[in-house]
Amino acid sequence: MNQPAILVVDDEPRNFDVIESLLISQNYELHYASSGQEALESLEIIPLDLILLDVMMPEMDGIEVCSRIKANPQWQSIPIIMVTALTAKEDLARCLNTGADDFLSKPINSLELRARVHSMLRIKQQYDNLQILLKLREDMVNMLVHDLRNPLSGILLGLEMLIHPKFSQQEERKNKIVNIRSSVEKLVDLINDLLLMARISC
Repeated sequence: MNQPAILVVDDEPRNFDVIESLLISQNYELHYASSGQEALESLEIIPLDLILLDVMMPEMDGIEVCSRIKANPQWQSIPIIMVTALTAKEDLARCLNTGADDFLSKPINSLELRARVHSMLRIKQQYDNLQILLKLREDMVNMLVHDLRNPLSGILLGLEMLIHPKFSQQEERKNKIVNIRSSVEKLVDLINDLLLMARISC
């Protein structure tokens, strides 16, 4: 399994050093961005599993960065933990309302940091697994719909030929009915597959 990739965004490098020292034993792939703009640039090139985002930063604060990340469909599934020295409930509410998934208060407690990081990474993994299943289901539905067209076309063609004047002979009609029945049986099998897939996905 690949190491979970975590981006730490903080304008103070020593704060990254603190987080790195607390998580070094957890086998995470840690990346650092010293500004909001650098964080957005990192998202373009690094597939991330979690972002630890400082709130109080110059130029672009953490709330603005969080808002931009969550506004991008490509990134909005990445969990964001806001790291803040703010304690007012209004400030914490702003973080969550912007789209943050959790927050950590400074000074950072090592046990709390590890627990929250682990929790967010677990949620991200569950989301990724769900997306894989949804993609698999979509591919299977597309394949089955494509396969449904052939027997349906066979049935329609067979019916048209049955009512055509040249198919007046009993044996010819019998053969065509056998072909139509075979197409219907294929349709039934495909429909059963669809029903089975629907039950599995529930």
